[in-house]
Amino acid sequence: MDQHFHFRSLCISLFLGYLLGCTSVPEYESVSEQEPSYALTAEDTQLVDKFFDEQPDPDLSGFYPLIDGLDAFAARIALIDAAHTSVDIQYYLYHRQESGALLAAYLLKAAERGVRVRILLDDMSQAESEQDLAALALHENIEVRLFNPLSHRNLRFLSFLTDYTRVSRRMHNKTFIVDSQVFITGGRNIGNAYFSGEDHAQFVDLDVLGIGPIVEKAAHAFDLYWNNPLAETIEGLYGEGDNKHYQQLSENLKRYSSKDYGQDSPYVKRLKESDIVSQLRQGKLNLDWSPGYLYVDDPNKLITDSRDTTTHMAPKMLVAMGTPRDTAVIVSPYFIPRKSGVALIKKWREQGVDVTILTNSLSATDVPVVHAGYSNYRKELLEMGVNLWELKRNFDETEEPLKIKSFGGSSTASLHAKTMAYDDDRIFIGSLNLDPRSFNLNTEQGVVMESHLFNKMLRDWVKNNMPDFAWRVTLDENGDLQWQDKSGTVLHEEPETTGWQRFTVWMMSLLPIEKAL
Repeated sequence: MDQHFHFRSLCISLFLGYLLGCTSVPEYESVSEQEPSYALTAEDTQLVDKFFDEQPDPDLSGFYPLIDGLDAFAARIALIDAAHTSVDIQYYLYHRQESGALLAAYLLKAAERGVRVRILLDDMSQAESEQDLAALALHENIEVRLFNPLSHRNLRFLSFLTDYTRVSRRMHNKTFIVDSQVFITGGRNIGNAYFSGEDHAQFVDLDVLGIGPIVEKAAHAFDLYWNNPLAETIEGLYGEGDNKHYQQLSENLKRYSSKDYGQDSPYVKRLKESDIVSQLRQGKLNLDWSPGYLYVDDPNKLITDSRDTTTHMAPKMLVAMGTPRDTAVIVSPYFIPRKSGVALIKKWREQGVDVTILTNSLSATDVPVVHAGYSNYRKELLEMGVNLWELKRNFDETEEPLKIKSFGGSSTASLHAKTMAYDDDRIFIGSLNLDPRSFNLNTEQGVVMESHLFNKMLRDWVKNNMPDFAWRVTLDENGDLQWQDKSGTVLHEEPETTGWQRFTVWMMSLLPIEKAL
């Protein structure tokens, strides 16, 4: 998540949540009338025929990991550029940066050749983009809706004072669907840091691309959100777009999608050289064909008592993952297991399961208050024999955690991938953090795959590469925390942090705010 925006909004939410202590939500009244629309039937198979191998079994979905940020963005651009009928996108954050402008340029280019484009964004971070979004919606083939809108459109922070229990809960889903035949989900929002486009800050993230039966499920889930009363049209919230602004925006976007722009943009040059572009140019992308299941929160989760789990996907997903027999690898940027999670991990350990957890170090996290919640559990986890690792903040240009490529020389990293693998066959990839906010307050989604290939990919990285990029957290002879790296360095306080950072996190860890983290 965007570190400055998310931290500010989360602090406001936590403060008001502590004061109000509410879990129930008032009934929501839509501010605008909107016509329902649905995914277009996937009859045209040109996109799949062009890029992917023939499906070996109608019951299996084909999956491809999007590990590198450049590849993840290049895949999206290539698919939009090849779209024939429709593009549906759903995101929590959509930043007004080069990556966002490039994506918008290709969406407009697709709309101009007759492709229907539906854009569904969480409203929280769209204050500066409303004018652009309203202008885009003037195109006859583009529709824009904002989910769970703030009640005050100008002084937006007032919404937290007047409508806290609803607006503090957000749509965190990530969906990208082209021609109802290709689907991408995972941890990435739309912004430079998610796609290796920053010169000194990167998110270590993970998406999965899928075709086959999984896409029909994703399209249905998108429609559930798109047609929910919480999804308000941009026209109903902002008003009609300005034709003059549309013309200006259109000209700017055409420049982004032109061949000449690539000569001026180092980032675009690197996109054209990405591994996935060369594979797509050859006409085929090798997929792992396996059973896959999509889990999505009911959109009404945002207006339902947080204690009512009937709208929650996490319990169903965990049942599908089952109980690990031998090994469990958990990767989550925000890790707050609570008592129930600790009890579950303890049970696994008693059954002989090797448990490895990777999360952010204090220096790497973009939300220090969440680290405060996590820090309370470290000793207990270590005492039961969990392998605990924390991602380092700094890495050199020659190092590529999860193949991440630094835009400039050196860069700072923050873990943003959300995945877990059990044994040698089951793996989850999605938007779900292992914290109370993702489980109970925000809406999330993800895919469970019975994939030996994906599972081995993650387990091999943990075994062979993770020590290069993460601190191993252990207990010393006195039972105190210590951090070790591959070189043999041992530290007895949070690495790469100041005394003030450690003090503020300790102070926050004393507050009774865990359920809102």
